[in-house]
Amino acid sequence: MLKALIIGCGNVAGGYDLLGAEREVWTHAKAYQLTPGVELVGVVDSHARVARAFAATWNVPFSTTNLEIALRKTKPDVVSICSPTNTHVLIIKELCRAGVRAILCEKPIAYDLRAAEEVVELCEKQGVLLGINYQRDWDKQSNRLRDAIRQGEFGRTELIRVFYSKGLVHSGSHFVSLLNRWFGDLKVKRMLSTFASDREEVKADFTATCPATNRIIFQSIPEQTYVLNEVEILFERGRLELKQGGLDVRWTDRHYDPLLPKDIALAQKSKRLPISLPRAMLEVLRNFTATVRGTEKLQSAPRAALQTLRFCARVRTLAQNSHA
Repeated sequence: MLKALIIGCGNVAGGYDLLGAEREVWTHAKAYQLTPGVELVGVVDSHARVARAFAATWNVPFSTTNLEIALRKTKPDVVSICSPTNTHVLIIKELCRAGVRAILCEKPIAYDLRAAEEVVELCEKQGVLLGINYQRDWDKQSNRLRDAIRQGEFGRTELIRVFYSKGLVHSGSHFVSLLNRWFGDLKVKRMLSTFASDREEVKADFTATCPATNRIIFQSIPEQTYVLNEVEILFERGRLELKQGGLDVRWTDRHYDPLLPKDIALAQKSKRLPISLPRAMLEVLRNFTATVRGTEKLQSAPRAALQTLRFCARVRTLAQNSHA
C-alpha cells in the first residue's frame, strides 16, 4: 500500500470535487481515495483550521501546518503539491532532502524558468519521480485525438486558434502543453498586443508556429468580460473545437455546399465527440502510482512541462520588451 500526503488544501487538492457532479474526479484527494493500493494518510496547509477541515471532509487521519512533522509522522511514498506556485521549488527541494521518492506537483512548476529547471535536474539526479499535473496530457480522449492527428485522419493542419483567460502561465499553458503534445515543438513567432505582464504572468495576443503549421494564434480574453478557454483547429478535412476547456469537443465535417456545388464548405451541424476530461485525474494517479511501482512509464515527463514553461517565459519576455 502506497501512502500519500497532500500539501495545500485548496480547490485542486479537494475543493472542486465538493462542487462538481458525483461521478466527476477533479482533485487529488478524491483521486487518491479511488485509486487502488493507495492510502491518503495526511494533509498539510499553512492554516491549521483549513487543514483540519480538509482532513475531516476527506476522512484523512492526520493534518498539520508543519511539513517536517508531516513527513516524519506519515512517512509518505507519494506527495502531491497543491500549494501556491511560488512555494513549489522550496517544497520540492525539501521533499528531495527528506527522501520522498515520488512528487506530483500542480502546474506550473515555478514562475522562474531557471528555478524550475534546477528542481527537475535535482529530481533526475536523485532518482525522484516528478510529475507535473497538466491533466490533459493523461486524458484518454485527448490522447486518442493526438493519435488520430498523427495518423493523418484529419488531413493537414491549416490553422490553430486559442482563446484563453486568466493569463497564459496559469490558464493558457494548458493549451500550450496540449498543442506541444499533439503537434510538437511549439514556438513563439510574433507579439501582436500585450495587455499585462509581470514576473509571474502575461496576458497577450501573439502568433506561434509548430511543425504542422505556421498559423497559430493565441488571443487573451479578459476574464472581467467572461472566462473563455477554447481551441479551434482547422484541418484539411474539417474543424475540431475544444469548448469549455475541453468539456465540449466537436468535429465538423466538410461537404459540398448544396447551393454552390463547386464549393466545399463546413457542414451546418457538428458532431459531439466523447470526452473523459472530468475523470482524467484518475488516470493521472493511476499512471503515476503505477510508475512508482515500476509497472508503467510516466505518460508526461517533467521535461514536457519545462518545454511549456519555456514557451510561456518567452512570451512574457517578448511582452515586457515590447512595453520597454
